[in-house]
Amino acid sequence: MLTDQNQSTNMNEQVKQPYKNGIYYRELVTGKSPEVLVQSLDLTLDKKTLFMDLDFTASYGDKVTIVGENGSGKTTFLNLLAGVDEYPYSGSIKIEGRVGFLPQHFEEVDGDLLAIEVLLRSLYDDEINDFLELPIEPFSQEWLQELNILGGHEIFKQFSLIGLEEETLNRPFKSLSGGEKTKTLLCALSVLNPDFILLDEPTNHLDNKGIEWLESFLKRFAGAVVMVSHDRALINGVSNFISELSPFTKRFSHFRGGYKHYLEEEDKRRLRSVEERRFQDKELKKLKSKAVQAQSRVKSRIVRSGSDRDKLSYNNKEQRAQKGIMGQVNQLTDKVDHLNDNLVEVIPERSQISFDFDGLSALSSLLGITVTEVSKSYEKQVFTNISFTLTKGDRLIVKGPNGSGKTTLNRILMGLTEPDQGSVSISGNAVVGYLDQEQENLPLDKSPVELLEEDPNIKASTQTAIRNLRDFGIYKWHDLKSPLKALSVGCRRKAQLCQIIMRKCSILILDEPTNHIDFPSLEVIEEALLQFPGIVIATTHDRYFTDKVGTRVIDLSNYSLG
Repeated sequence: MLTDQNQSTNMNEQVKQPYKNGIYYRELVTGKSPEVLVQSLDLTLDKKTLFMDLDFTASYGDKVTIVGENGSGKTTFLNLLAGVDEYPYSGSIKIEGRVGFLPQHFEEVDGDLLAIEVLLRSLYDDEINDFLELPIEPFSQEWLQELNILGGHEIFKQFSLIGLEEETLNRPFKSLSGGEKTKTLLCALSVLNPDFILLDEPTNHLDNKGIEWLESFLKRFAGAVVMVSHDRALINGVSNFISELSPFTKRFSHFRGGYKHYLEEEDKRRLRSVEERRFQDKELKKLKSKAVQAQSRVKSRIVRSGSDRDKLSYNNKEQRAQKGIMGQVNQLTDKVDHLNDNLVEVIPERSQISFDFDGLSALSSLLGITVTEVSKSYEKQVFTNISFTLTKGDRLIVKGPNGSGKTTLNRILMGLTEPDQGSVSISGNAVVGYLDQEQENLPLDKSPVELLEEDPNIKASTQTAIRNLRDFGIYKWHDLKSPLKALSVGCRRKAQLCQIIMRKCSILILDEPTNHIDFPSLEVIEEALLQFPGIVIATTHDRYFTDKVGTRVIDLSNYSLG
């Protein structure tokens, strides 16, 4: 499917209605091999250039992960491929085959529909759509029999494998957790089985069982996968290509292999670019010097005098000599221009994030947190009899399936929710900082700089705020001064982390700290947490983070009566 500037309107009309079903889907099958081909793509949004002469290809069977700094345009690129929004781009996007796209968020889905209805409508099957119009009670015996004739057994099989119970399908979609919504639509995508699967941060709300199912499914999937993800274990398990979108060149750099190989190759490429640019700069200086010397030998005018043969002969020789010098000057000038036009783009070093723990160096030796037989239930028991004790230097990883109460436990530790029984004791003059996953208390109308300036526990000057935010990887003026609501989720997370650290918190409670964070930031955040002198409690499904950072792990599924 050729989609360029004058065709984008028709493409968006085609996918506007399917968007409400949770998965974007479109197809053009003409008998050619499935392929995505992007050429010379340019796009500027809100005066910010995202892509410049960008090229990208993906063929049937490729497994590509797109990475890049927060705000570099990764989600926008997937939206372009899926035809989600109208963008004023130039260049061409050619797509041959069937494309299914699972976005990060599902706000446009009709939340009053049962989850099973959202799933079935996302299959884009006329017979199933007709079946949904029948006046039969969902999940009645007659309804299940009709659905099984249309292949319902495969849906329930995948739903079980991904880690969900059948009763979840009989609830309104809006009542599901983020993980349950993602699993429901991933199940639909696996049954839909397009030629190309596009995924935007698919693991952000998944528990370990869901992530393991997704990794297994993507490994077996015969078509092509193009995903934006910061889950390094998933990337290592699935991807055979990594395409890094540079905020400097506005183009992709492509790497074969998984995450570790990408880091190694990216560092080698950067060093090669530095060396090659150094050689070019040296050569450029030499050529310019020669051009100046040659130019200095050019006479502005040659005087010819009368018919004196000696003078005429002299002037003729001088003319030829000057002509040769001018040729040399032009040749050197052409070489200078050519070299200037082909200077190697130096790949900058990864932006670094630094945590200032100086104010925590004198932490009380009595710092600790003790949880004693804590239990909590709502309509049913969430967890029961959780107990643990942490002291300085401990880094506890809390994991468990969706709905096991990880966020509830965080809220109990913060004193925001009362347990049904048990107690939480925090000692040693602790200051507790909480990174919430949903960013509920983040003032989205403020810029990152204003967030730190107006926090009564920080009261940072503008200069101090900017310096600390840059240390956390928010270094572009646009991102520093724009309202948080206009920034990527990753930028908001960095601003939150910066705020917590600047409050000099001695206990960090982090709910999914790696979600939405780009690779450069992830690596340094992990190294910083390893040096943090206080206590860290991190709720996460990130296997790479768990192995690297955790000193202790508890699984909430072991504290469930179910």
